[in-house]
Amino acid sequence: MLNKQGEKKREWNFDLNTGNDVELLDNGKLMAMFRSPNTAFSFGGFGGVLKVINPDGTTDWEMTYADENKLAHHDFERLPNGNFLLIAWEKVSADVAQQNGANTQNPIYPETIVEINPATMQVVWEWHSFDHIVQDHDSTKDNFGVVANNPQLININYQMAENGNIMHANGIDYDAQRDVIYLSVNFFSEVWVIDHSTTTAQAASHSGGNYNKGGDLLYRFGNPEAYNNTHGTRMFYSVHHPNLLGTNVPGSGNILIYNNGSNISQSKVYELKMPTTFNLLPNTNNEPQVIWSFTDPELFYDRVSGAVRLKNGNTLICEGGYGFWEVAPDGTVVWKYKGEVPFWRVYGIEKNSPGIQALGL
Repeated sequence: MLNKQGEKKREWNFDLNTGNDVELLDNGKLMAMFRSPNTAFSFGGFGGVLKVINPDGTTDWEMTYADENKLAHHDFERLPNGNFLLIAWEKVSADVAQQNGANTQNPIYPETIVEINPATMQVVWEWHSFDHIVQDHDSTKDNFGVVANNPQLININYQMAENGNIMHANGIDYDAQRDVIYLSVNFFSEVWVIDHSTTTAQAASHSGGNYNKGGDLLYRFGNPEAYNNTHGTRMFYSVHHPNLLGTNVPGSGNILIYNNGSNISQSKVYELKMPTTFNLLPNTNNEPQVIWSFTDPELFYDRVSGAVRLKNGNTLICEGGYGFWEVAPDGTVVWKYKGEVPFWRVYGIEKNSPGIQALGL
């Protein structure tokens, strides 16, 4: 934890390596994803263990979501009801993947989202991307169709990889007003919007929930090429940290996103206006309106990174291979910090916030 002078005001040391995200709670405790020491498979950003850490460093609560068929990774999101959402890879055998139209000889690991009740440590809701796929590879296999005509479905062969890590989601956020989930999917260079109002059964189908789409994608943006859409301009080339702006900061309801910019070795932060109605149509420009953006010739990291909006209206950016930038609305850089890299993200915390008060800082 740093102040604006670059001084460390608090430091934590853990018995496990972090599996990326760490957040300060209002009671001064930390909630963090850690790397399970025993996993059957692992890719960059893997975790498997979620912990709540007391201010004295002891563990207050812990659960493992990792076995030979699943592995939590990267990020989590706390919900207003006290539950939390996890991103997790699930193993799909090569035979099952092939029958469903995947062009692979190996197992694949598509994304899932699970909602956990921390009191019972039980899964109370789940969504599986593998239930919502389309493929134009083999007409004799399941899920065959025209990719461009089905933007609500995921092209299972868009980024087929030999190691099976075909999507690589890395960030999750939740919109309580709309009851939807935002999921950044790095290898698709997209953000997917998913209905959380469904039951688990509806989430596995194509109908039901507040939007009557089941678990199909309500909306997607950043890379129309991922669903063979020739309309709309691609914005993202690798992407991290979908960050829905709350009512306490300027731009409420918009979303911040860090475009790593691997195509031109220059990153860019976007503030995007989400549509009033989630329309996702074939052969149509479905991309959102750009409200604000920032880039700089020196701003680039092809992994991790992110951005948050501060109460003063400035945007705090994490450039994973450098440190932090604070940028005013007019694009003026008002503060920079270079530190020990790489950094996963940055969170701006007000000095009078409950978490800081609970730590006695």
